[in-house]
Amino acid sequence: MRRPPMRWGLIGTRGLAGRVGPSSFTAADGAELVAVLSSDAAQAASFATEHGVEAATADLDEFVATPGLEAVWITSPTHLHHEQGRAALEAGKHVLLEKPLAMSARDGWDLVETARDAERLLATGYQARYVPGHRAMLRLIEEGAIGDVSVAQTYYGINWSGPPPEWRQRRETAHWGALADIGTHHVDLLRMLLGEIAEGTAMDGRQLGFETDDVVVAALRLETGSFATLTASANVSTEEYTQVQIHGTEGSLLATDTSPAGQGTVTLLRPGRDPEDVTGDRPISWVAQLETVTRAALGEDVAYATGADGARNLEILEQLIS
Repeated sequence: MRRPPMRWGLIGTRGLAGRVGPSSFTAADGAELVAVLSSDAAQAASFATEHGVEAATADLDEFVATPGLEAVWITSPTHLHHEQGRAALEAGKHVLLEKPLAMSARDGWDLVETARDAERLLATGYQARYVPGHRAMLRLIEEGAIGDVSVAQTYYGINWSGPPPEWRQRRETAHWGALADIGTHHVDLLRMLLGEIAEGTAMDGRQLGFETDDVVVAALRLETGSFATLTASANVSTEEYTQVQIHGTEGSLLATDTSPAGQGTVTLLRPGRDPEDVTGDRPISWVAQLETVTRAALGEDVAYATGADGARNLEILEQLIS
């Protein structure tokens, strides 16, 4: 007999939660949204009514005590992640926590330990890991299709048409700006594709005048001996544009507009051959993430971005911008 859908709660009603939260649960197989938490009780109630959610509250303890609640997706501002993540894990819930996992690597690893002690799953919200084109890149690299990887380049640009939320403007509540908002997706993707990052250095700027960075350029050395550059900017004309280039001794892989939403293209380029489209399916990556994490929480052996991935990425962010 098939198991009923896993009963999920959502922390956050604006931003990412408002854009993709309810629609992801509607589309996802095996996951059901039954509770919502917002800092504003009226907003929580309105969100729940609009989307047919059973329980709504502004109280964290009441939220994690929702009858039958099994898992929690946390999309709140960064400075709330540690407290809310710990509360959910200690209440026996599986947790999908949006990046960055916490305000510091120390708090990130504390969440990993809390999950281990509670015997609950902790996943980090890196949607790029669930893009079939990225999985194809990993397979091709492992198979040697482009030879030995020598260098990689990543770019992620967005346009903040107006000021970002106040919490994201301040180091006290966000720690980082563009680096943690968008650049961290490519830190994680590079680790997925090429292995561990040994060291990195970066320059960052505040072109828009906020406390947090809005442009970052980083140089990274991988443990394999290959090198990578990472550029992230929130001060460019395009609404959103990404590119990931992996160059090897026998060819290259080019991913355009695939991170993190997965709707772009991935091309294999080799000398003397026609370009090969290896994009594959284009599912909505937030839905794919929710389905995969749900399956992992139920004990299936599936690849996902773990809490340890999130904590390790925080160590790298701290190395790039302290």
